[in-house]
Amino acid sequence: MRKTITKIICAATALISVAGLALAAGCGNWTTEGVSPDNYTQVTSNGGFAVQTDDYVYFINGYTLNTADNTFGTPLKGSIQRISKDSIARRDYTASETVVPLVAYSSHYYAGIYIYGDRIYYATPSTARNSTGEIQNSNLEFKSSSLDGRETMSEHYHRSNSTALEYRYVQPEEGGDVYLLYVIDESLYGESSDVTNIHSVNTSTGVDTILAYNVSEYSFDTQDPTNPYVFYTMPVTYNLGSDNAIEEGYNQLYMVRADASERNEYDFSYVADYNADENPLYINCGDLVYDGIGNISYGERYSQFNYGYGGDETYTINRTDTTYELSYYKDGVLTFTSQSSLASSAGLYRISIDGIDVNGDGQVDERGIDVNGDGAVDDDWNAITQNDSINDHRLLISTEDTEYTFVTLDGEQWALYNGDNGLMLGQFVGGQIDNEFPITSSGTATILAVREETTALESGSGTQTLTYLYYMRTGDGNGYFIYRIALSTDPDNYEVNKLPYEEVYTYSEVRILDLDAYSSWYVPEFVGNTILFASETEGMSEYNYLMACDLSSDDGDMMSNAELNAYNEQYNAVFDEIDAYGDETNSDGTTAYENLTDALRYAFYTGDESYLDELIQAYVDIQGEDEEYLYSKRSAEIYHEFIDATGDWAEYADESRTVNGEVVHANRQPYYYALFGRMTEEDSENLTDTFRSSFMQSWPVDNSTWWDDMGTAWQVVFIIAMCVVGLAVIGGAVVLTIFLIRRKKNKAVEKEEGLKVDLTDDKNIDVYNDEN
Repeated sequence: MRKTITKIICAATALISVAGLALAAGCGNWTTEGVSPDNYTQVTSNGGFAVQTDDYVYFINGYTLNTADNTFGTPLKGSIQRISKDSIARRDYTASETVVPLVAYSSHYYAGIYIYGDRIYYATPSTARNSTGEIQNSNLEFKSSSLDGRETMSEHYHRSNSTALEYRYVQPEEGGDVYLLYVIDESLYGESSDVTNIHSVNTSTGVDTILAYNVSEYSFDTQDPTNPYVFYTMPVTYNLGSDNAIEEGYNQLYMVRADASERNEYDFSYVADYNADENPLYINCGDLVYDGIGNISYGERYSQFNYGYGGDETYTINRTDTTYELSYYKDGVLTFTSQSSLASSAGLYRISIDGIDVNGDGQVDERGIDVNGDGAVDDDWNAITQNDSINDHRLLISTEDTEYTFVTLDGEQWALYNGDNGLMLGQFVGGQIDNEFPITSSGTATILAVREETTALESGSGTQTLTYLYYMRTGDGNGYFIYRIALSTDPDNYEVNKLPYEEVYTYSEVRILDLDAYSSWYVPEFVGNTILFASETEGMSEYNYLMACDLSSDDGDMMSNAELNAYNEQYNAVFDEIDAYGDETNSDGTTAYENLTDALRYAFYTGDESYLDELIQAYVDIQGEDEEYLYSKRSAEIYHEFIDATGDWAEYADESRTVNGEVVHANRQPYYYALFGRMTEEDSENLTDTFRSSFMQSWPVDNSTWWDDMGTAWQVVFIIAMCVVGLAVIGGAVVLTIFLIRRKKNKAVEKEEGLKVDLTDDKNIDVYNDEN
C-alpha cells in the first residue's frame, strides 16, 4: 500500500499568472521579420548558452549587464542569435542572424536558453518602469519567442525581483506542455520572514503552482538542466498551526515533478479559525521518498504528515529519528546523507529516478524510485521501510563534501573527484572506490565534459577512440584555462605515476592554447570539434563576446593530445619569434627594433595593416619628427612582412585558412581561435582602441598654434598683409586726428561768436525817457 491519504487538484493552490493567460489568449506579442524556419528533428544541449538543432546553433551573443538597453529590437550583444553548422564548419563564425532581439540574461548560470517544439525559452531583464519612471532591470522576466523569431511575447510567464533566481524550463512529457520550474524565497501568507517555495508555471495555461511550501533544502539536477524532477526536504511539525505544536527531530525527503497536478490533502480542522486561503499552513505536491520518523515518534506522534497515515498497515521501526541532507543532484542521481539521532556520523547514499547501472553492463543494479516514469514514486516504494534497506544505496566513500563524476570505462563504473594530490580516478565497486590513483598533479578541476572522441594514434598511422575529459583547473591564471586528458583504467599510463618521468601526450594533461573563459558566465560548450567560450583572452576581458576554437585535425577528426601539443607549440612559437626582435641590438648596443615587439602583438590580434604607417606619418606631420622616430624603416618593413607572411615571416605563408571572411596565416590569432557571433560597431571600435593603447605608441598630441600651422610663404604674406593693414590703420588714425582737431577748432569759433555782446552806445535810444 503506497498511500491512503487522498489528493486534491493542485489548482486549489495555483496562482494564476495574468501574463501567462494573455499568452494563452494569443495577445501581447512583438513581431519581427524573423528568420527562415528550422524543421529540426532533435535538440541537444538545452539549458546552456548554446542549443543545437540538426542544422543550427542558437546562442546567447556574449555576456552583457542587465542594465544594458533592452528595448525590443535594440540589443545585439546578449541577444539570441542563430548560425548554421555549415557556417561553423567553414569557420565563418560571424555569419549569424538575430532570432530574439532581447538580452538573454540571468546571473544563475546553470540554466540558459531552451528549445521545445517551435519556441525558444529564456530569461531577460525587465523593461517595466516604476512609479518614478525608473527601469526595473534588476527584475527578470521569463518569456518565449517563436523559433523563427517572428513573434515574441511582450508579457511574461513570471517576473522575479532577483536576477539570480534558480530556474529550469522543462518538458516532462515529450511533445507535452513546457513548465518553468523555479525556487523563490517569499512571504505569501504573512510569515514573519521569507520561506523557500518551489513553483511550477505551465507555459501553455499560465497557471503558477506551488509544488512545495516552506522547504528546508532542494536540489535541481546540476548536469542535466532539462530534468523535470526536484528533490527537497521538509520539516515535520506535529499539530501544525495549533498552540501545542511540536517540531519533530526528524525530517522527510521528497521528490516532485514539474507537472504534478495533485497535492496531498491535509486536515487542519483542529486549528481555530483556519482559513486555507489566508494561510494553508502546509502545501506539498510531492511524493515521499524517505520518512525519517523513529520508533518513539511513531508510537506517540504518528500523524497525517507521515507515510501511510490513515491506512491499515502498521510498521515496526527499529531506529531513532532520522534526518536527511541533500549533497548534490547530478545527471539524474541524488547524493544525500542520512543520520539517526543516536549515530555519531552520517552515511552517504545515492538514489535515482529510473535506477543506476552500477556495473556498466546496461542492467539496472540499484532500483529507481520512479521506474514507470509517470512522475510519481512507485507504489511499491515504502518511504518508511525503505530506510531498512537504505544501505543498498550506500556510498562507502568520502564525505558529502566531495562531488563525484561517474564514467564508464572498459565496461566498469569509475569515479572522478578532486583529491589532495590532484584529480583522482578510481573504480567504483560495492558502493566504494578501489584502486584510485591521480591523473593530474595538482589543482582543483571543474569538469566541463566527458566525450568519446576518435583521434589519431600518438605514434604510427591509424586512429583510436578514447574517452577524453575536458576540465578547467585552478592554479593557473584566473582558474578558467581549459585542459584535456584521456581517461584510462591503467594508472601506469599517467605521467604523474611514472618514475622516471616519461611523457605520453595522450595521458598527459594538455592545455588548449591560452583559452581563458569568463569566470562569471556559463562554462564553455562544444559544437562538434569546436569549443565555444565567453572570452577573457587578451583584450577581450572588457567585452566578453564568444570565441570559437576549432580542434579539428587535417583529416577532420578531433586532434589527438600529441597534435594539440604541437598546436600549442606552434602558437607559442609566434610569440617567441616576436620577442626575439626585442633581444637584437645595434653595434652601439642600442635596441635594433625599438617598439616593434608590441607592434607585432597588435598585428597578431588585429591584422591592421595601415595603422602603423598612419602613426609614423602623424609624428612627422604633427610633431615634425623623423620618419624613424618611433619605428626604424626595417621595423616598418617587418611589420608588413608579418601581416603578409613574407620576408622574416615567410615560413607561415603555406599555413593559412579563411576565418570570418579573412585569409589569416598561422602567425595570427584568428588562425587558432576567433570571434563567434556579432560584435556591435561601438565595441569593435573600442576593442581596436584597447589593443592600440596596449601595444602601440600613443597618437601624437598637436600642441602647435595657428601660427605654427602656417607655412613660411604664407607667414611672409601674412606679415606683409599685416603691415599694409597696419599702415592703413595708422594713416587712417592720422587723418582722423587731423579731422577731429579741425572740427574742434571750428566748433570753438562758432561758440565764441554765439557769446559776443554789443557794448557800444546807441545814442538814438533814450533809456531814461519817461513818456509819462
